[in-house]
Amino acid sequence: MPYYKFKRNEVFKNTLKTYPSVKFVVYSGSAYYNNTPNISGAFADPIRLTDAGNVSLYELNIDRVSSSTGRSIGQVNDNGLIFPFVVKNGTRIDFRTSTAPSFNSASYGDVLASSYPYTSSIAKEYYDTTTPRIGTVSSLTDGYVSHLRALKNTINHYSYVNPHFAYSSSLYQRDFDTVEVGLINIPTVFYGSQIKKGSINLEYYFTGTLIGRAQDTNRDGVLYSTYGVNSGSVIGLALYNEGLMVLTGAAPLNGSTDAYKPGTDNPKWIYFAQSISGSITAPSSSYIMQMSGTSYTQTLTMFATAQKGDLNHSNNPTYLEYAAGNYAATSSQSYLELTTRKVKNIVSSAYADPTGSFEKTTYISKIGIYDEDKNLIGIAKVATPVKKTVERDFTFKLKLDI
Repeated sequence: MPYYKFKRNEVFKNTLKTYPSVKFVVYSGSAYYNNTPNISGAFADPIRLTDAGNVSLYELNIDRVSSSTGRSIGQVNDNGLIFPFVVKNGTRIDFRTSTAPSFNSASYGDVLASSYPYTSSIAKEYYDTTTPRIGTVSSLTDGYVSHLRALKNTINHYSYVNPHFAYSSSLYQRDFDTVEVGLINIPTVFYGSQIKKGSINLEYYFTGTLIGRAQDTNRDGVLYSTYGVNSGSVIGLALYNEGLMVLTGAAPLNGSTDAYKPGTDNPKWIYFAQSISGSITAPSSSYIMQMSGTSYTQTLTMFATAQKGDLNHSNNPTYLEYAAGNYAATSSQSYLELTTRKVKNIVSSAYADPTGSFEKTTYISKIGIYDEDKNLIGIAKVATPVKKTVERDFTFKLKLDI
């Protein structure tokens, strides 16, 4: 089997930048990711053991249900579901979701187990004017810092982009510690490296009617109302690198009311996606959040060339002509193969006799990729074997994501 070394101009490494589309529909306490419905399986409902607004990070336990099997795996009862586990030893490796007291109480050699699926979805937090941003000294909440307050330095950092990025601003008479704020968190699994600037589109519906739309028209992270009352006003901030949106629009979008919090209130941008924040349902309100992520994929492109006059012989037995007597002669003392065998002529002809002029012909169906020690590390297959003659040369383009 011949080996060929890639030349310098036959191997290229590139970075592919893509903008995957992200869409969430939020209604009545549930979120739906990219219009994915809840699918029922033969055993589990939903089939992924999580609703359509979540992604299952490892896609494990698909269409499985928890049911005791009467067996145990180590010290863990087997319930038919795949689960991760570690053994407590000197390395002190543990799950991030475990607490230090629970780890310290276990004995060395104990099996520490967790559960699948691991899921991820968007989250919404609402801060009222009286919601504490930080804990008070000498109280049970001493040391507590809310997610909003933890973003103070990050928000202020982007003030060079637009003055609206200010946690506390006398210019806009606003302090995030004292005003109503809505905070939407989008995990990186949905958008990759960062949210594409200017791609955010928020739509607010009430009883099925669009009453408000917000977009980053200037691509600087400031969200403006582009439809509905107070069109043109600032309703929030987008932190593209962090995957967060801070909603500040507190002006009513219409005169109706819905259950956005204990009691009722008018539709406002600070209540956007409020129905996933907890026990709130807001049955008359629905929301659509659209954006594009940014994903970088490293690709390796290789060009494998079959030159003229090369790769025109095969070790496949069908490459040779078969006739009676074309076999090895054996005896109790010897083994003798024929020293000459004719190559089969497969050149087509318009006539049954004579056949076409002989031409060595092979068919390329696979290309093997080897490392410097000639270990096979990859195989590329073509959909249909490619006919190779002495006068033909081919270049196969192989692309691999790395």
